[in-house]
Amino acid sequence: MLLSLVLHTYSMRYVLPAAVMMGTAPTYVLAWGAWRLLSAVLPARFYREVDDRLYTIYQSMVLFFFENYTGVQVSG
Repeated sequence: MLLSLVLHTYSMRYVLPAAVMMGTAPTYVLAWGAWRLLSAVLPARFYREVDDRLYTIYQSMVLFFFENYTGVQVSG
């Protein structure tokens, strides 16, 4: 019984990362959409700077999470 529970838990190891990514992605999309609307009256360079920053923050969070979850260091 315990072994089958452990095996089932091991087979579900991809659920946690998927849940985290599904939970954080809407927040970043909402922040990006809000910034897109607010920056409509500003010069394009302001939009690009913040857009690049939002992308960098999101990718850093994804990389940090998966590096710590899998134990594999991604070089770059």
